[in-house]
Amino acid sequence: MSSKKEYYIEKALGVFRQDGLRLSLEEVAGKMGISKKTLYNHFASKEELLKECIRSVSSSLREALGGLDDPKRSAIENLREGFLRVNRFFTELSPVFFYDMMRLNPNQALLEHLAGSGSFQQKMEANLRQGIAQGLYRAELDAEVMGRYMSYSVFGFYINSLINHHPFLPKSYFADMAEYNLRALVSEKGKQQL
Repeated sequence: MSSKKEYYIEKALGVFRQDGLRLSLEEVAGKMGISKKTLYNHFASKEELLKECIRSVSSSLREALGGLDDPKRSAIENLREGFLRVNRFFTELSPVFFYDMMRLNPNQALLEHLAGSGSFQQKMEANLRQGIAQGLYRAELDAEVMGRYMSYSVFGFYINSLINHHPFLPKSYFADMAEYNLRALVSEKGKQQL
């Protein structure tokens, strides 16, 4: 993908984050400070622009989730870092974007939710296995069950709050979730890092 196209995707995402997805292509271009024709030189339609923006969002989420299983840090540090990155991701990508995506394109919203929560669950399972191997998490933990539980507690709660028109979570939600779950996960050795 050309750097110019990537630039327009990022600019369009800024508009969509602020104003939602209901704008026409002409309105998006105007808010970006360019002509509609310039956008048409890079995107065949508003739908194509939206798809590219959503791909970019998905890529950003995968990048944020990368903090959960970095082999250079302990599992506890990774859990805290991963939840911090997820918090940044959701904070930067306003609830307006998710809400409009759910209303205007519920099928794509569901697919993105499933893909994101699935990726989070896989990364959580990797984190849990890392913590067990390091002796920081309890040896009897079932990584698959706990990964599924933690995925739901993060993504399920967040999406549920949007659906029920309560999109504003406390800024400390993800940090609180990390610390809450760590208290249940850690071994005696792991308690020393809390």
